Amino acid sequence: MKTAIYDILMSGRNPDEAFPDARFFALCISLRATERKGNISMALGLEIRQLSHLFARYFPRIAESRSTAQCTKVYLHNAAGGTFLCQCLGKENKAPARDEETGDLVKLLLDHRASVNQATEWVAAILAAGCRGDDHLWQDLGLTNREDLSDIIKRHFPALYLKNTGNMKWKKFFYKQLCEQAEVHLCQAPSCNVCNDYAQCFGPEEDSGWNLLAAQG
Repeated sequence: MKTAIYDILMSGRNPDEAFPDARFFALCISLRATERKGNISMALGLEIRQLSHLFARYFPRIAESRSTAQCTKVYLHNAAGGTFLCQCLGKENKAPARDEETGDLVKLLLDHRASVNQATEWVAAILAAGCRGDDHLWQDLGLTNREDLSDIIKRHFPALYLKNTGNMKWKKFFYKQLCEQAEVHLCQAPSCNVCNDYAQCFGPEEDSGWNLLAAQG
């Protein structure tokens, strides 16, 4: 169903908007649309008005055909030819709760943004929310591989991308940046190269390949 929802979104995307951004948003939304509980906006770290603006800008066909009173997940599943039992418990319009850690991550990203624009703010919020997951960040976002994640970071936050000279796993790298800003040094090793946990920070991130159609664009 993730692939079907992705296809629905991309088939109605705004051709005037950048394809890499539309693809990123479609992949992230497609993953959140298949989660049983919670609403999409909260899972993405966006306010409902931000998600509405995102749909209107990148996926206008969805924005025009969906009733504002209808659960976004239900609509997307129906549009993709499926069914979905809404379990957002009436919280579709509730703003996401942003803890201090998530707020710090958003600030870190926006401090390194290439330009001031809505799309970059949405990407920052989605990346920060994804860091709450337990898997590799690209997996928690619904992307097809690590390269997808690296590309979107390079596109919107090039200065931060360039700082990751050792190709550290992105979630680890973000938190390392926060620790350095706060002058908190949790790692006892004198350098990453001699650290016993090196593989946890720099090891390979296997590709699950859940969405080959999306990977091909």
